Amino acid sequence: MTRIIGSTYEIVEQLGAGGGGIVYLANHIRLNKQVVLKADRRKITTPPALLRREVDVLKDLKHPYIPQVYDFFSEGETVYTAMDYIDGTSLDKALKEYGRFSQPQVISWARQLLQALDYLHSPTHGSPPRGYVHSDIKPANLMLRPNGDICLIDFNISLALGEESVIGASAGYASPEHYGLDFSLYSSLTETQADGTVVMRDETETLTMPQTNRRIRPDIRSDIYSTGATLYHLLSGRKPAKSALEVTPLTEREASPQIARIIAKAMEPNAALRYQTAAEMLWDLEHLHVNDLRMKRYRRMVKATAVGLLAAFILGGAMTFTGLRQMEQIQARERAAAELAERTLTLITESESAYRRGDIPAAISASTEALQADIGPYTASAQLVLTEALGVYQLSDGFRSSRTLQLPGTLIKAALSPGGTRAALVTLGQVRIFDTQSGAELAVLHLERSALADVVFSGEDVLFYAGEGGAGAYDLVAGCTLWSGTHATGLALSKDGGTLAAVYKDEAGAVLYNAASGEIVHSVSFGTQHQDGTTNDIYADTESEIFSLSCSGRFLAVSFSDGGLTIFDTQDDNNNLTVFETSEYTHFEGGFYGDYLAFSASNATESVFAVVDAERQTQTIGFSAPDVFHVRTDEAGICLALGNTLVQIDPESGEQTEAAYTSDNITAYRRDGEYTAVLRESGALSFFDSGAREIETLDVGCCDFICLGGRYALAAGRDSSLAQVLRLENHSDAQLRNYDGAYPHSEARIGKEGTLMLFSYESFQLYALNGSLLAEEKFPDAGQIYDQQFLREEGVLEVTYYDGTVRRYATSNGAPLSERQTVPPDKSLDEEFQTSRLRIVAPLHDSATIYAQESGKVIRRMETEDSVTYVTETGDYVIVEYITSQGERYGLLLNEACETLARLPGLCDILPDGTLVFDDMRGNLRQSRIYSKQDLIDLAKNYLGGNKA
Repeated sequence: MTRIIGSTYEIVEQLGAGGGGIVYLANHIRLNKQVVLKADRRKITTPPALLRREVDVLKDLKHPYIPQVYDFFSEGETVYTAMDYIDGTSLDKALKEYGRFSQPQVISWARQLLQALDYLHSPTHGSPPRGYVHSDIKPANLMLRPNGDICLIDFNISLALGEESVIGASAGYASPEHYGLDFSLYSSLTETQADGTVVMRDETETLTMPQTNRRIRPDIRSDIYSTGATLYHLLSGRKPAKSALEVTPLTEREASPQIARIIAKAMEPNAALRYQTAAEMLWDLEHLHVNDLRMKRYRRMVKATAVGLLAAFILGGAMTFTGLRQMEQIQARERAAAELAERTLTLITESESAYRRGDIPAAISASTEALQADIGPYTASAQLVLTEALGVYQLSDGFRSSRTLQLPGTLIKAALSPGGTRAALVTLGQVRIFDTQSGAELAVLHLERSALADVVFSGEDVLFYAGEGGAGAYDLVAGCTLWSGTHATGLALSKDGGTLAAVYKDEAGAVLYNAASGEIVHSVSFGTQHQDGTTNDIYADTESEIFSLSCSGRFLAVSFSDGGLTIFDTQDDNNNLTVFETSEYTHFEGGFYGDYLAFSASNATESVFAVVDAERQTQTIGFSAPDVFHVRTDEAGICLALGNTLVQIDPESGEQTEAAYTSDNITAYRRDGEYTAVLRESGALSFFDSGAREIETLDVGCCDFICLGGRYALAAGRDSSLAQVLRLENHSDAQLRNYDGAYPHSEARIGKEGTLMLFSYESFQLYALNGSLLAEEKFPDAGQIYDQQFLREEGVLEVTYYDGTVRRYATSNGAPLSERQTVPPDKSLDEEFQTSRLRIVAPLHDSATIYAQESGKVIRRMETEDSVTYVTETGDYVIVEYITSQGERYGLLLNEACETLARLPGLCDILPDGTLVFDDMRGNLRQSRIYSKQDLIDLAKNYLGGNKA
């Protein structure tokens, strides 16, 4: 049953819950707009008059990185805050996926966050003027928008009103004041020099815990602490310690010394020693190239050299003018170097943001320019994002982000042509048609100013649309309107492309056109019934009605606002079939497959599914369920989704064939050819092949629309102005070997004889060079296996058991070679890997640390806690292979400084000549060389030049 709060907000779903209350996604009934509604049960003591005055001020807060506040009210014992719904992903979820973020990206987000705080803290709001404290800054309260910007959410309005009882504390991010701790006598481990540079003090002090006998109210400096803690987590991948005294300093591998010092100052236990304002901290972040110690040392060296030269030339007499000119040239080169470093940092941030939102051309362009700049500290970061954007090591076939399409307003509807080469994106009163390959805008057409206005493709080059003057057909090649008809909003095209049906809002009839000529061929009367035009059709189409033509255009199925459903025979008005005259159903889905109408009808308690043969006027299938059936039809058949299962269903026998299966509920799906795109309740977008095998799952942000056509897919959110184009990539040109894709295995390795061995802790298969199966073996006592090692040079697969038994199998023919008893392995020991230069120690359930072989010095601590399986040195590179807790394998390509240059998804082997081998786990081994920096730049230029098909 629908739940209404404050007579205004209809609860859609619960987004989260915690100590601060429950957060809901809700629909503002009057505005028909989605909002976030936060319910807080903690008692508010502010007098009503003051409450209303303060809320009016809060509603006037407007900033690009802060959500708009709509309302603040109480109902019963609960206080509610209504704010903008922010489309995006919280940074705590992003941290779980990526582990940590690059310094350029974090700096960009930090600047946005501090701009928001500077606005929020400034005492300029209301009368008398005052500022506000957020009080709960953490990654979970920073939303990453599709365009790469962040938004600070969950503003604690209760605290802004002066309430003491509502102050919460998020461990690791909360300042000492949140816990009532007083560090006012504590002296800093950082200090600010006369020139404004923040540096670490050399001395180490013994610190004691302060007294906690008085409550210290959080202020804007508490927000500064939380900001520093949040940046700390984003850079390092680890949450700061709860106690301010126990926070481990950032290492040089996690952040540059200057950034580490800025964050250390922000997290000073003594609030008086922190940055006192957000603007103060923002200034340091915006002038990094000025305060960077390496740049300062360089400038001091340049100045000293210039002074020396000048002195020498003065002593020389006549050369004074030349010396001054040389000093000016040196200073100019210094300024140019600083500007280039700043520009490179900005480019890397832009490229990372573009890649995350799916704008691949922009990501490639920015990262290529950054890589060509060749600024030492930033080269690896630029190469990493360029490698990801080019996808050179992503060799499994599947849909990849290709580009984004920008709209002037928020998206209402989307359509993709059958071949996927054209995309039609609808905003209020307009449809823009794009070429999906180039991203070029082909046409802008004016629509009926209603969210109900439909568009539908006929082939690749003709678009039918509900124009402002009536239904029409537009030729994208000729660039002209082919014909226009009467006013329309809803459109339906027969699958043979010959007939177009049109209906206008809630009028009681439909018009059928010859799709080629625009000639009216039939009119259908609904009698006293009509479709649901919605109370306000400006904001949204409920998409809860059926308006569908059969393949030949003979039958038109229409559902009505009173729960009725009728199949109209356009050749014989006396042959209409009433499925429901009226009913309690409020939501309909479905369409025609041939002359079969497949549909679902739902209300709050029940959903029914049925198939009706319109020609014979008989029901062939029918059943019900408490959950909503999602029904779609296409040329291939009828598909039905219920819960987390999608099936294709035979219209006569009802026989079901699985098309997709997910771990969470399916909310929408599309099929085309051999692929199915499934939108899941979690927000993920999964693709399945014709055998119902999941080929990949992508995070495309908040997605409401998915379209599939040919080699392209389109994903977009209803409240977004961006649509993401995905393209099917095929890498058969990189094929190395084939195998039985149905055989379960965890590793695939190439033997020195050219054999291919697939193995797991259960069994192995061995294939000859020609692809024939040589051997298949099940391991005895498989549940007791501790480890497996593929020893290529020895031609052996070595299997070690927990009791110390070691069995060996030949990689040439699969025959057992030997069995011996050794000391049982110590499961508590750290794993250790050696190369000629490095020693890598990988503790259980912790990230690996890389040491220099000669000095023993720590070079880098890896970000991920996934298990290291192999370490290989090849040329100037080191490749670390990992396996996740879900059994997925990947590698990281490191340079000589152990910086990550590329992620290698599906990496399964590295051949002696340095060839990388990738396993898609579906029967294909693909190969790739290692791409150098220049290789990547050349590929990028080729891509941007339009040579990529």
